[in-house]
Amino acid sequence: MQITVSGKNMDTGPAFQEHAQVQLEAAIEKYFPRAVSGSVTLEKDTAGFAVKVHVNLSTGMDMEASGKAGDAHQALDVAAHHIEKRLRRYKRRLRNHRHDQQETDQMDATMTVLSLSDLKDEEDIQDGGVDEAISGEGAPAILAEMDYPINIMSLEEAIMRFDISGQPAMMFRNRSHMGLNMIYRRNDGSIGWVDPRGNR
Repeated sequence: MQITVSGKNMDTGPAFQEHAQVQLEAAIEKYFPRAVSGSVTLEKDTAGFAVKVHVNLSTGMDMEASGKAGDAHQALDVAAHHIEKRLRRYKRRLRNHRHDQQETDQMDATMTVLSLSDLKDEEDIQDGGVDEAISGEGAPAILAEMDYPINIMSLEEAIMRFDISGQPAMMFRNRSHMGLNMIYRRNDGSIGWVDPRGNR
């Protein structure tokens, strides 16, 4: 996670920057270890110092908190405490965000885990011949087959559940049009959404 520390019309100094990095990382990663970014801004205030903390989560949620104190480090501690409380509440809301689902709100699918080590050779993968290798001779071994429940959810519900699960991808049935959708984690930590129906 990228964290930027800056001062508004003032120099923060290396000691404050290190303290800010440690405090903010500890507050965020306790609840959201895959947060996208965070920032800390320090400025002078009438009573001393004011610190504003901004956090961007992979769910698309942005959070802000601030703290004031006579000492810059104390102001940071207050802001970090406030952002940690907000993160904890948000995490709790994600966990409690459940619908009493009927059996009709879920469909079962089979998830198969395949081994690519049994492909003909590396050229099959490089030349795009994976489909041929799977369907023909040299097909990969099936390592496991398991049930995979596909729930009917809104996009917001799916993102909440996905963020908690820690999975790299999740399929769900979109409540708005009942079509199959998929969300997945991108390399930059944000969440991608695939909706074959688009705006239809």
